Amino acid sequence: MRIRGFCKRSLAVLLPALMLFASCRRDAVPALENGRVRLAFDAATGWPASMTDQASGEEMLEDCVPLWEIRDRQDSLINEETSFLGCRRQSDGLQLSWKTASGIRVKALARLAPEDSLLHWSLSVTGLDPGSSVRYPILDFKKLENEDFAFGSWLGRIERDPRTGLGSDKPLIRFNAESPGALSLQLIAAYDRESERGLYLTSNDSLSFTKTFTVELDSAKTRFYLTHYPALEGPSKDWNPGYEVITGPFRGDWMTAAQLYRRWAVEQRWCRESLLAQQRIEDWALGTGLWVWNRGRSENVLPEALHLQETSGLPVSVLWHWWCNCGHDDDFPYYLPPREGADLFRDAVRSASDQGVHALVYMNSFEWGTSTPEWEEAKPFALKRQDGSFREYTSNKFTGHTIAAMCLHNDFWTDRYVAMADTVLREYGIGGIYMDEACTNLRCYDPSHGHSIGGGNYWVEDFNGLASRIRSQAGRTVLAGEGSGEDWIPSLDLFLTLGVSRERYIGGDAEPIPLFQAVYHDYAITFGSYSSLVYPPFDERWKVELKPEGCETLLPERFNLQFRMEQARALVYGMQPSIANYHAFLDEARSREMGFALLLARTRMRYLDYLLYGRMERVPSMTVPTAQADISKVSIYARDGQSAARITKEIPLLYTGMWRSPEGGLALFIVNIGEEILPVDFALDPALYGLPASCQACMDGETIARASEGTLNVSTTLPGRSIRVITFL
Repeated sequence: MRIRGFCKRSLAVLLPALMLFASCRRDAVPALENGRVRLAFDAATGWPASMTDQASGEEMLEDCVPLWEIRDRQDSLINEETSFLGCRRQSDGLQLSWKTASGIRVKALARLAPEDSLLHWSLSVTGLDPGSSVRYPILDFKKLENEDFAFGSWLGRIERDPRTGLGSDKPLIRFNAESPGALSLQLIAAYDRESERGLYLTSNDSLSFTKTFTVELDSAKTRFYLTHYPALEGPSKDWNPGYEVITGPFRGDWMTAAQLYRRWAVEQRWCRESLLAQQRIEDWALGTGLWVWNRGRSENVLPEALHLQETSGLPVSVLWHWWCNCGHDDDFPYYLPPREGADLFRDAVRSASDQGVHALVYMNSFEWGTSTPEWEEAKPFALKRQDGSFREYTSNKFTGHTIAAMCLHNDFWTDRYVAMADTVLREYGIGGIYMDEACTNLRCYDPSHGHSIGGGNYWVEDFNGLASRIRSQAGRTVLAGEGSGEDWIPSLDLFLTLGVSRERYIGGDAEPIPLFQAVYHDYAITFGSYSSLVYPPFDERWKVELKPEGCETLLPERFNLQFRMEQARALVYGMQPSIANYHAFLDEARSREMGFALLLARTRMRYLDYLLYGRMERVPSMTVPTAQADISKVSIYARDGQSAARITKEIPLLYTGMWRSPEGGLALFIVNIGEEILPVDFALDPALYGLPASCQACMDGETIARASEGTLNVSTTLPGRSIRVITFL
């Protein structure tokens, strides 16, 4: 008797090996299983036909679809006629082979570890043309209910119920994110927030090869796949990415997915070479208690930071835009000399530095203004798309000028950038450089540049080389970058991740989550926020007739709750706090909001073992009250005349973060951003946190709860606009 591709004798032989492989005869259904998950393939095509969660018996796949696609330079499908050549068992998995009508040969290896529910996929292709792309693996999963989708984009975000809006006029919703780049870590997770049944998608690429993660949603299914961009050099048409794609079921939520991913991530080169872990970050950057993100001439920046440092008693540092001789997102890279003149700038910087205020100045890492005099000279070294065009776009709505990306794989750009950086750091005495768009990964198709065509990992390698040259020439300095990304951890001291204030520049649909923090907090320092109490400034280099009224004047008080939300998020996420567009008049005009921000910043400085060097843990489940908040969408460009675009959003009033210090201490940080006293009630299982069965919870030096019968029940209250730290012993 046959049992779905097994005979009884084969089954008995394979059971001691956890039933890892099934028979692979062409007249049988090839299967791969280990007691946790079972994957069966269609015998005629080799495509995945069934994926079963062995614990529940649930079928996970919605459709049997081709496992891979190959597309040409114009993104046209070229594997419509494909022959399945069969499969064979290998010591580490199941290998399947195909051949296309044009002669391309494809081999896929699927493997399943004995104690894992996740499938590991790898691929090799022979006969590819340059510029081709490969989608693999393509899997159509059944739709989950009560869906959350967590993406490792910069800080991290959740899309709740992402199918909202599907209909006859919108049959498909697609999420694309490139890694390295828009995805700060190679992770997407989907899960049912009630049953915690989930899907996990990642890759284990440790060498920074370019790829795109895609999720496609329709009314019935969720399609996961990665698009790979083979880096073909010379006459070779053979490609093997050198990494695996990993996908399958898991139980939990985004924190569970982060913990799964961290097990692999902390073993990779970027953690071994982390500047934070190696204690190579400058003391002033490491010890910054509060960032001031101001713009313009030194008189609008440094005196404000010095005032805040004096009144707060905190170490204050500056993120400084519009110091330079060019208009923002316009005349790059004409940064030098500073717009107020080199001598005045140098004196102001030296005076502030002598008083303990250090600055990072803005210098975009690869953009060039196409309206500048030297653009014609720069063109041969600019990044080219597949069709030979430049990567141009208009960001500055006040000038309408475009900027274009330079290719990092040439000395024309890197020599110029290093020379500018050397002047800024050594001649002007600046503490460091904020390299805008740093955590971006682009593909260049200009064959004259000397890099691989179609894909590869040269972009990250070239950025790391640029950072090394700056440090080598200028000596000890601080380099920060926009966004966050695991591949840049060895080259950047700080990561500007704006997720805590995403509503100000994106809107209120998605929610930020500290996914990057949950994986990499003890390896990378994050900071930055548009969190502000005033309208944005206006660059004097832009057209003055377009300047809105009220720049850097007070925002309406109805947006104060949003400011408190942003400051609370930063604290519980373990970030260095930031205030944008700070001015001394806020100490009086918005005294309560400034007092709240400084309360959180001072608390953080008392708990650096947790919030700078610590590791994020799961927060115990608790009921969190919410409120409707007025949200302003207003940043440098996201502005409509004199007013702030206003939306309403339901937001939590309590913000929480659980942190473990390097010494093993455990602390829960709870922030109440509302006006009223709120209850805080939760139950904690000591065993889940490695605590003794007789553990206790302490607050303000006093015991507030003791464990009983294996559970620690905590019940307390939290005044409005306050923070409490509960430690567990």
